[in-house]
Amino acid sequence: MNPYLKLVAQNLHLSASRIAIVASLLIVAASVACGGGSADDDEIVADGLSSPRGLAFDQDGNLLIAESGRGRLLKVTGDGDVSPIATGLPFSLKTGPEGAYQAGPSAITLLNGELFFIVGEYIGEQSARMYRITDDAGYEPVTPITDGWAPLDNRFSNPYDMVNAPEVDGWIVSDPGGNSLRAVDLAGNIRDYVVFYNFAIPEQEAPVEAVPTGIARGPDGAIYVGMLTGYPYPDEEASIWRVEDLNGDGDALDQGEAEPFVTGLTTVTDIAFGLDGTLYIAEFSSDTEKVLEGGDFSENAKSMPGRVLVWDGSKTTVFADKVVSPTSLLATDSTLYITEEFAGKVTKRPLD
Repeated sequence: MNPYLKLVAQNLHLSASRIAIVASLLIVAASVACGGGSADDDEIVADGLSSPRGLAFDQDGNLLIAESGRGRLLKVTGDGDVSPIATGLPFSLKTGPEGAYQAGPSAITLLNGELFFIVGEYIGEQSARMYRITDDAGYEPVTPITDGWAPLDNRFSNPYDMVNAPEVDGWIVSDPGGNSLRAVDLAGNIRDYVVFYNFAIPEQEAPVEAVPTGIARGPDGAIYVGMLTGYPYPDEEASIWRVEDLNGDGDALDQGEAEPFVTGLTTVTDIAFGLDGTLYIAEFSSDTEKVLEGGDFSENAKSMPGRVLVWDGSKTTVFADKVVSPTSLLATDSTLYITEEFAGKVTKRPLD
């Protein structure tokens, strides 16, 4: 494996503090967004939710929402009706620092007519796994139980987002716990697809971790993934990476197969491509370190909101400003959907 992309051995095990930081960042969110300086552009799709995160569409065009804080998958019809399609899924109300956060279904996708979802973080045998929804609205595991003490190679640690991937006969999954992307086949076998390296920044002795979050298929067929970076979440050091298996060996671990695509970003939590190829980027907060310093994280996030950017192929511009901790994006030809976890809302904005 190319050492340029492989984490050094001493970073293969997460410390308790690192797990707490990742858990808090991927769960903390706050109130409703007001983009572009005006809340009038926002339309509430669903509210009263508990940590909504992953978004997808079903075969009938209904919006699907993974609700982490209640262990549910929801459906929103074109008429605006919101109803559960699966309940009683694995979740926890006591994760992260001081057991004060929620974790559950974090991503959802439809493949071959079946619905799959991920439960992130390592909090027991039902967590850090992928599941399939069964015909009776129950669920069954696709991947094996995660061994939280095993080396991080070729296993889940804290799976966050996923994209359908016929090139691996299944999915490619972002795993911020291992700073990696994992390939998962239909039989549930997990292997490394790419492992990202730590990097140095000026005026800081310790290297910063490249922590992958939102993942999407680009219009060119490549995989794109957002990086929020690790502590202290430095401004303008996050990025979007382009990942492609150029030699057809089943992974992107070789030199040149994973390259920065958009740089100069801050704490990226998700990305989405519009049907015209436009890239939308969610940035968690203007100052993530301060959000996580202590006190009421929801209030902290509200006072230091994030935003959604648009990349036109040469530069980024602000699509929605003053958005409070966006964590998931989904685009159609005319609309961008945004989840705001602790606001308990999914909103949508027109693509003008």
